[in-house]
Amino acid sequence: MNEKEQTKATCKKLTSLLSTTKRIVKHNKELTIAKGEHFNLFSVLDIETKENKTHSAFLTELLNPDGSHQMGDVFLKLFLEILVPVVTNDNEEDKTTLKISQFNTSNPFVKAEYSIGKINLYEKEGEDVSMAKGGRIDIYLKDINNTIICIENKIHAGDQPKQIQRYYNHNTSKNTVFHLTLKGGDPSKESKLELSSGEDFYNISYREHIVQWLELCLKEVSNFTYLREAINQYILLIKKLTHTMNKEQEKELLEIMMANIEESKFVANNYEKALNKLRNNFREDLMKALRLKLGDKNYDVLEGKPVKNKFSQIWLHFKSNPQPQILFGVESFSGRGHYNGDMFVGLLDKYKSPAVANLPEENRLNGMWKQVRFIKTEKKNNINLGHNYTINILNDKTSDDYKTLLNTCCTQIVAFIEDYEQKLSPELFQSKLIEN
Repeated sequence: MNEKEQTKATCKKLTSLLSTTKRIVKHNKELTIAKGEHFNLFSVLDIETKENKTHSAFLTELLNPDGSHQMGDVFLKLFLEILVPVVTNDNEEDKTTLKISQFNTSNPFVKAEYSIGKINLYEKEGEDVSMAKGGRIDIYLKDINNTIICIENKIHAGDQPKQIQRYYNHNTSKNTVFHLTLKGGDPSKESKLELSSGEDFYNISYREHIVQWLELCLKEVSNFTYLREAINQYILLIKKLTHTMNKEQEKELLEIMMANIEESKFVANNYEKALNKLRNNFREDLMKALRLKLGDKNYDVLEGKPVKNKFSQIWLHFKSNPQPQILFGVESFSGRGHYNGDMFVGLLDKYKSPAVANLPEENRLNGMWKQVRFIKTEKKNNINLGHNYTINILNDKTSDDYKTLLNTCCTQIVAFIEDYEQKLSPELFQSKLIEN
């Protein structure tokens, strides 16, 4: 088989695999609707991805023996049972396993968003990273023996500088740090520094560990209708966020993938490229829309860094000033970056112009981004190209939702520019080159 024939055969297998996957996904959605599981209070109230107000608050309430569930320490004990295998290794003198397994569930201190002091990164040359401290821990548990469990909860938010290191430094000998994400991913290098997962801290996931724990909790509340339904609703929310199917459909999908393992690997390896293609298409369409809106004002609309970059932008400046000192920018098209990837339009002043310094601030991002305004949906939610809801919209350029998203972004960007055109003279938008 020559290369052309081999490529054709591979494409045929990929088409078959994706077609079968689409059928399974469709069937899973139909079952979800038939069971009434498509209705979810967390989604209806638009709080499904709020880390602190939804997820940390809900989990903390269940973990707290004094919580409104009136179940005492039953849920906490079940949670500890889930954590023990995570921290257990082959060392017979495994102190971490002992700390978790012997955590005293009688009247513990359990709190969401617990402050361990003012953040100090100790970034001066020669300073020991073990001195980094402070922050607000998403879920904090401490028993009467001062044994501590710290859980850093991440849904879509990015890591803060030295975050895991700071939490690890908090009462290290008594403390065990868990990094909770949707799928159990590792924290960034900037967060963990030289710490090792599985030794200094432990990764846990919503998809596996939290769902497993909550399903154990459900067995304990069979006679408490409202509590059982609340937990079940939350499990369904997690399955939605982690793209988890019903067990029968998941089993069928895994069997199909294993039968086509090379093709499945190819799809997985190229998924991020496909997402970036969708994001780049949207950026190009937005640039075209902005040129139409701003054409009579002689603006240049230029690409910034590519969408695969954490900070991916559009830049806008007067055509008469090709080397602007101050310019407008839109960020980020990567779904990551400042504000955890939430899109904003802002005024960038890389060279600290006195005129910009005197402007009333909306949101000051840093020394260069003087004025920042979030781009929001009609429901006043921040737009983020990393969220599954938005990705689904980007995947259909012919839909009304796509056109609405494009128009919403364009309108708010132009409104910001027009606001600041009145506050700044055109002469300020010149003289020095801003690097992309």
